[in-house]
Amino acid sequence: MDLTTFTQRRRPEWRQLEQLLQRVEGSGLKTLDEEQAVEFGRLYRRAASDLNQAQTFVSADAIVRYLNELVARSYLVIYARTKADPVGFLRYLFWSYPAIFRRHAWHFLLASAIFLGGSVLGFLAAYLEPASRAFLLPNDMPMIQPPKEGEQADGPLLSSGDLAAFSSHLFTNNVSVCLASFALGITLGAGTAWLLFVNGVILGALGAVFTEAHQLTAYATGVLPHGVLEIPAILIAGAAGFILAQGMIWARPWPRMAELAHSGKAALLMVAGSLPLMGVAALLEAGVARAPEWFMGSGLKLAVAGVFALAFVAYVLLLGWGRRSIPGDM
Repeated sequence: MDLTTFTQRRRPEWRQLEQLLQRVEGSGLKTLDEEQAVEFGRLYRRAASDLNQAQTFVSADAIVRYLNELVARSYLVIYARTKADPVGFLRYLFWSYPAIFRRHAWHFLLASAIFLGGSVLGFLAAYLEPASRAFLLPNDMPMIQPPKEGEQADGPLLSSGDLAAFSSHLFTNNVSVCLASFALGITLGAGTAWLLFVNGVILGALGAVFTEAHQLTAYATGVLPHGVLEIPAILIAGAAGFILAQGMIWARPWPRMAELAHSGKAALLMVAGSLPLMGVAALLEAGVARAPEWFMGSGLKLAVAGVFALAFVAYVLLLGWGRRSIPGDM
C-alpha cells in the first residue's frame, strides 16, 4: 500500500481518536459514556495496528512519529494511575450507587421473587411434612433448635475480641455467598436463581421449625437484626448475576463481547453495594442477634432491626436523584 492511500484511508479515524484524547486527557476515561469508551478502545487498537503497519510497510518517518505519539497518549490515558479520592468515593457511595440500584431495580425484584418463592415453599414443606426438614436444613446451621417455651438465652456476652473475630468469620461466609450468587450469572442466570431459591427454602424451613414451637419472637430476634441487611445484600448480588446473564443472552446492536463487557461493568457496580451491607450485617449478627437476653431484650433487637431496615430503604430510594448520578451518564 502506498503512503497516500494509507494516509487517506486511515486519517479520519486518527482524527476521531485525537478528538477523544483531547477530551479525556487530564480528566480520565470517566468523562466518556459507555459507547464512547468502547469506540475509544477500538480506535486505539486500530491506531496501534496502523503504527505497526507504518513501521513495516510505509516509508514515512513523519507518519510513524505521529502514530507513535497518538498511541502513546492513548496508552497513558488507559493505564494511568488514579489518585485516591476519598471525597469521590463518598460521593459514589451516597449519590451514585443508589441510582445504580434503581436503574437495575427489576433485576433486584426478580431475585427477590425467586428468594421469596423458595421461602414460601420451604416453610410449607417443613411445616406440613416435618420429615422434610432433614434435607431442607443444613446439619451445621445454628439456631435450628428453638428454645423451649419460657426459656431465655442467658449466655455470656462476647468480649470485644470475640465479637471482632466472630464478625469477621460471618462476614467472610456471607461474602462468599454474595460472590457465588454474582459469579453464577455466567451460567445464564440458572445458578444464581438456584442459589437464591435454596437460601430462601432454608430461611422458610427454619421459620416453620420456630412456628411449630411457638417461638416466632425468638426467630425474629435471631434473624431480623442482621437479616434486614444480609438478605438485601444477597438479593443485590443475585441481581448482579442476572445483569451478567442478560448481557450473555440479549446483545444490543453492539458486538456480543462489547455488550458482555458493558453488562459485566454494570454487574460489578451493582454487586459492590452488597459488601458494605454484609460487613454491617456481620456486626449486627454478632453483637445484636447473638446478644444474650439479659443484655439486650427482644424489643430492643427488633427496634434495631427496624431502624436499619428503614435506613436501607431510605438509602436506595431517596438518595442519588440527579442527571449525573449514574456513572457514564452525560
